[in-house]
Amino acid sequence: MSDATALTAPRALPAELSIYSAADTHAHMLRWLDADRDTRVWPVQAGDVAQADAAGVQLLLSLSHSLHARGQQLHLVAASDALQQACRRLGLSQRLSQWLDA
Repeated sequence: MSDATALTAPRALPAELSIYSAADTHAHMLRWLDADRDTRVWPVQAGDVAQADAAGVQLLLSLSHSLHARGQQLHLVAASDALQQACRRLGLSQRLSQWLDA
């Protein structure tokens, strides 16, 4: 997949980014990683996240670290208020800004 293709078809986070959906979300993220090793900036649609907790944000941190290790970068598209609030509660406002500005 080329950078241009990835930018026009972002991956999407589920409405529930929490401990209850962590296993399924993690499995999706692993498939994303396996499928695309060439795209430098990874857009991930985050506007539909209605519920987020520490486990969900931890998944994003893990994805971000995995991408960084491969020379890639996470870019959150339209992060929802729920996701932004969860990041703030966990002291990750600066990291969220980095993901949004990628």
